Amino acid sequence: MMPTASARGGMGLGCRHRLQARSAPTTGQASSSKPITRQNGSGSVRRRGVPKATPRQAAAAMVTEETLVYTDGRGNSSLTESEIRDFGFTKVGKPVPHGIPMSDVLDSIPKVAFEKDDREAYKSLALTLVACAASQVLIAMVPNWLLPVAWAVAGTAFTGFFVLAHDCGHRSFHTSKTVEDVIGTLLMAPLIYPFEAWRFKHAQHHAKTNMLVEDTAWHPVVVEEMEEMPAFIRGATKTILGTPIKFLASILHWVKWHFDLSLYKKTEKPKVATSIAACAIFAAVCWPLLVAHTGWFGFLKHYVVPWLGFHFWLSMFTLVHHTSPHIPFKAKDVWDPVQAQLGGTVHCTYPKWIEVLCFDIMVHVPHHLSPRIPHYRLRLAYDAIKAKYGEYCNEAKWGVKLMSMLVRQPHIYNEETNYVSFREHDARSA
Repeated sequence: MMPTASARGGMGLGCRHRLQARSAPTTGQASSSKPITRQNGSGSVRRRGVPKATPRQAAAAMVTEETLVYTDGRGNSSLTESEIRDFGFTKVGKPVPHGIPMSDVLDSIPKVAFEKDDREAYKSLALTLVACAASQVLIAMVPNWLLPVAWAVAGTAFTGFFVLAHDCGHRSFHTSKTVEDVIGTLLMAPLIYPFEAWRFKHAQHHAKTNMLVEDTAWHPVVVEEMEEMPAFIRGATKTILGTPIKFLASILHWVKWHFDLSLYKKTEKPKVATSIAACAIFAAVCWPLLVAHTGWFGFLKHYVVPWLGFHFWLSMFTLVHHTSPHIPFKAKDVWDPVQAQLGGTVHCTYPKWIEVLCFDIMVHVPHHLSPRIPHYRLRLAYDAIKAKYGEYCNEAKWGVKLMSMLVRQPHIYNEETNYVSFREHDARSA
């Protein structure tokens, strides 16, 4: 999870393949193909390729890239195949029609996908404990020049702690809620992440995914919000959101949301206080012991850097799962749950070792449709969803292109084009 836009920001660097608003072609326009339009309730998708045509038309036609043209009532936007690739996506789904019942989507998932298996839960717990222990041994043994490799492994292993606690918070880890509360608290304590505080706020993210301002994970900067910021805060926001610092922005979210009891209901405060106490106990006991046995450099390399690696992945997953130039945030009055959870959630492929250590958190579409699905059944659920609703699914491949797009483009909310970069906004305001 990441801070809301008012806590973050970044310099828009622009992009040569930026998604631009433009009018959809009509049949009267010169084109090498005849547009085929599919109306779907929230808009239309037009696919332009090489159509069936008369011999004369075929002779004159040029083979063109397939172009997806989106209309959702605000404006028309087009994506060519090369632009899709340049964003780091392998597939861009059609806009989801408004009003599809969530029950219909959930009925496409086999009932076995919702079943919890305590043996699988304990196997995953054993894996994450072994992975974290092994990564600490690796850090201790490798020469300093290989520490970045060891830190990458350790930071990813630390993230496994969070993912399993995340399942505990969703009640999808174990058949016993007491076991889930205990394991969730113990796994998050080393991350200094109060389990119950996170659980209460994260529930709002699922209830209001990609709802402008209301989503507690993150939302783009709103223009009015930007204009009201003091100059220093505005500059800091641009620096954080428009540079690779964005991939550590979950630290700001962690500070803002999880230690202030005033943010929670009276009935929630005792549990939140208990979780904060668990984190404090871990820090008070384990940090001095680590310093005493390894020194301050040992504390830095065994704990601080892997902890930063965990926040890198937490920030990365939050952004990747719900952000692209073609995925809108919507105001409360026009927000639709299936559009947000199915069409506004991205399935992303990572190197296999990352997927294993992070327990398939990146198979995120079924998780948002129903957080009750255990991590070890997410792929089964996603295959079933794709069989019926695959045309609406968005899929990406993690890499430099995807990260570059996330840094350079989705900054400020725009009703017509979903986002504008800080650079574009500044140019228009000049």
